[in-house]
Amino acid sequence: MALSNIYNQIPKRYLLSLLGFFGLLNAYVLRSNLPITIVAMTTPTLEKSSINTTTILPAAYNWSTITQGHILSSFYYGYVVAQIPAGFLATRFGGRILFGGSIGLLAFLSLFTPLCAQSGSGTLIFLRVLEGISSSCIYPSLNDIWSVWTPKKDRSKLTMFTLSGAYTGTFVAMLFGGVIAANWSWAWVFYIPGISALVWVVVCFYLTANSPSTHPTISYEEAKYINDNMDQAISRKQAIPWKDILTSLPVWATIVAHFGTDWVVFTLSTELPTFLVKSLGFRVDAAGVLAALPWLTTTISVSGTGFISDKLTEKYSTLCIRKLVMALSFTIIVSSFLLITLLDASYRALILMCVIIVMTASGPAWASAGVNQLDIAGRYAAILMGISISIGSTPGFLAPMITGYIVENPHLKREWNDVFIISILIFALTIGFYMIFAAGELQIWALNSADEYQHILDSSISSRNISERNSLIEKNIYDLTDRLKAEIHAENNAE
Repeated sequence: MALSNIYNQIPKRYLLSLLGFFGLLNAYVLRSNLPITIVAMTTPTLEKSSINTTTILPAAYNWSTITQGHILSSFYYGYVVAQIPAGFLATRFGGRILFGGSIGLLAFLSLFTPLCAQSGSGTLIFLRVLEGISSSCIYPSLNDIWSVWTPKKDRSKLTMFTLSGAYTGTFVAMLFGGVIAANWSWAWVFYIPGISALVWVVVCFYLTANSPSTHPTISYEEAKYINDNMDQAISRKQAIPWKDILTSLPVWATIVAHFGTDWVVFTLSTELPTFLVKSLGFRVDAAGVLAALPWLTTTISVSGTGFISDKLTEKYSTLCIRKLVMALSFTIIVSSFLLITLLDASYRALILMCVIIVMTASGPAWASAGVNQLDIAGRYAAILMGISISIGSTPGFLAPMITGYIVENPHLKREWNDVFIISILIFALTIGFYMIFAAGELQIWALNSADEYQHILDSSISSRNISERNSLIEKNIYDLTDRLKAEIHAENNAE
């Protein structure tokens, strides 16, 4: 009974943000465990016997760096292709089912990773493509969920806290993946998070609802607060303004910013374990722990940026804050990358510190671009996120492939420097585009005239308290009547 009372008192938008956090955590553990596991799968190991002799055990798989690049990038083949259809589905049918269902399917498929690896690299690549397709609905559905659930005053902190789950998931995968692979079995790096994610799916569907108006235990005060602080609503049946979206420079500013930040993030997330082991000389288990550190600091920076951004938007314009985050991220990332290229491999502690700084700064830039889509598109933000990730995630397969061709000998740091310089150039160009063309307010094509009063009529709350519900319906009718009278009076005066 006590737990039930505590649950009823928790604001449901905060609970949704927490569940979204753990959803992304599970999803990113599942998609990020292969970069650290593939190092263990392709690296010979030393085994000490009871008579103090050491035996070198051959690697489980003798894949070339080019083959490894294709394996690591294959996830994004399916991930990129399915993003736009995923955004369309989320806008039409709502994000809750797509969000939970896509993570559940990803978890189920990941359980077959060891079996597919034994069958050969081609089978493993095919499985990763399927995992990418199953993951394609995650971000578009999240944007659709937040377009219904986040009041404008809470948008940055709720959304960025949820998005920080992605970085936490990568941190968990890197931290424990290397330890499990080195001391137990690399196969369990896929089994454990797969089962965990399936449990999360059950909990998520049980505790959430499609909207505040359909949630069975939301309070009247919270539902009213959300309704009063939302952007203008649109109908799910309303035609999507594709031409306006695709010709909008502020839309392309967020897409280009995602591409630039994704290039930095994917380059480090897929190649960092190999860089630490082969170029800087760390052991596999130590590399997993060290590769995890940037993701922990990124989690903190993304969440902190969300809270600070909401506070600053009370005094300054939304656009000003979004550009401020981008400018600070750009300065920090470029400076740190340049220092990495100038340092010799013997300064590995300092290089690792610079990598941590790069990741810490890239997280807020990526998240800020995502929140900016909610700023300018409202309920069309799911469509924008689908387009954005479809284009912005191409570094997910381009970066590992290009790295595979550039870095022929992963033990030579000078070959890795070219990879980092490419990241600097791409990030500089994309963030420059964002700074010129970004916007901070809801765009004209995202406004809705046909359903102008729909959000008032649809805000009745599913509650066990009948008098509360009747009172809300009565208040909505009065609000609608007053607004109609005001418009009629204004028209009469104009005549």
